[in-house]
Amino acid sequence: MNDEFKEKIVLITGASRGIGRTIATNFGKLGSKVMCLATTKENCSSVVDEITSSGGAAFGFGCRVDDSLAVKQTFEEISKDHGPIEILINNAGVSLPMPTLAMTEENWDQHMNINCKSIFLCSQAAGLMMKDQGGGCIVNIGSILGRNAFPAALGYCTTKAAIDQMTKVLAIEWAKYKIRVNCVAPGYVRTDLIDRLAEEGKIKLNDLEKRTPQRRLGSEQEVTDAVIFSCSNRSSFMTGETLVIDGGWTAFGFYN
Repeated sequence: MNDEFKEKIVLITGASRGIGRTIATNFGKLGSKVMCLATTKENCSSVVDEITSSGGAAFGFGCRVDDSLAVKQTFEEISKDHGPIEILINNAGVSLPMPTLAMTEENWDQHMNINCKSIFLCSQAAGLMMKDQGGGCIVNIGSILGRNAFPAALGYCTTKAAIDQMTKVLAIEWAKYKIRVNCVAPGYVRTDLIDRLAEEGKIKLNDLEKRTPQRRLGSEQEVTDAVIFSCSNRSSFMTGETLVIDGGWTAFGFYN
């Protein structure tokens, strides 16, 4: 696998921090040309600098991934300047916990637009390129909350469940074009988002660790390893699947 990603055009949405940043830096180490997307180009400067300072190739782009025109223009710019996208990682997402009885339409729309609409727009834009070039790979970042319900998380749970189904539909539609589409669904991983929710009192880290059979949270690197595997030749016969990386959370039906 050492050389299979070399010079590959890899685009990662939500690449400025958390899991997206770790995915970006890992592809940089593998010799890929890493296209880092965030809401603004400035937000990408840190991860781009980290990759390039280590000898990798990376470029930052500001793009609202829920805006069809912005996605179209950004993807066309990347294709013109660097070549067609060969690997797409749909990582951008939001989690805005709110009890359903108090939930606002804005909260619902934010989840739908960032967590779902962006995957449709980015996958379609990349899929058109991949179809013309004879194949490619798309990985969507889902969540165990796409299959495990959690209170005050209607928008998040609903959209993450939708990602599982989008993954399947795209996979079966585009298999004839040699485009593979899979999903990686992390459990609770120690990220900036998790730390922020803990600080706000919306989750308790000790409770999450206790509920996880491995008695710990996952790491960004462990999720990244699953993403890279899903893009590699070692998973060449895998498409339409969701890899759950959760320390046993989903398998475990009892809390103690």
